[in-house]
Amino acid sequence: MVKAKNDGVRKFSVVDVLTGLPFPLEVPADFSMDTVELEKEYLATLKVYTLRNVEGVKSDFVEFFEVLDVDQTVEDFINAYWLYPNCIRFELVEVEPP
Repeated sequence: MVKAKNDGVRKFSVVDVLTGLPFPLEVPADFSMDTVELEKEYLATLKVYTLRNVEGVKSDFVEFFEVLDVDQTVEDFINAYWLYPNCIRFELVEVEPP
């Protein structure tokens, strides 16, 4: 669900409806932010970017960043974002109403 949008930095503030977890979603320049309404649920395809440099990450979480990304769930990435926001980015690829 889209909770807020900021045209200046091209980001949506969203909540994953399956987990209830909030996270920021970067919007590419070629996507019209006007096509998305606040307080509405959408099906979205997104890319998740993680840093390979794990300096400063607690040893308990190093393995998370070193394993293949396909081995992680979206919930894992969102939770990791809240622990290490500088290590993970979410980027919108495509969106459609459910």
